[in-house]
Amino acid sequence: MQEWSIVERLPSPADYNRVRELVGWGTYDEDVIAGSLPQSLYCVCAEIDGEMVGMARVIGDGGMVFYVQDVIVMPGYQRRGIGTQMMDRMMAYVAAHAHHNSIVGLMAAKGKEAFYLRYGFVARPTDTLGAGMIMFWKA
Repeated sequence: MQEWSIVERLPSPADYNRVRELVGWGTYDEDVIAGSLPQSLYCVCAEIDGEMVGMARVIGDGGMVFYVQDVIVMPGYQRRGIGTQMMDRMMAYVAAHAHHNSIVGLMAAKGKEAFYLRYGFVARPTDTLGAGMIMFWKA
């Protein structure tokens, strides 16, 4: 089995689009990616032989709200522990920077909810929390 490393860095716009496309999430204009990714609070990439095979990032305001975004592992490299190692790094970042009652959110891909439950996330809706919601802006 190939060894991977988890590196604190941003992906290139091309790599970001490549992994998103491979998991069926769609792509963005590379200029938008280039302007947006540096606004992330924290980002890691999983690499094998210098090739990015996964990534994850935390976005938010750095105090009250943290949002785990883009936890992606290329299909051929899933179920090896790469996502777990990246998510462990995301949660370590949050633990080092969050305050009492900070909100830590995410939107799990369908069928991946159990992966996040083990980190303490709560599936919604509950008796007190409504359903998570999302909108894809159409320009």
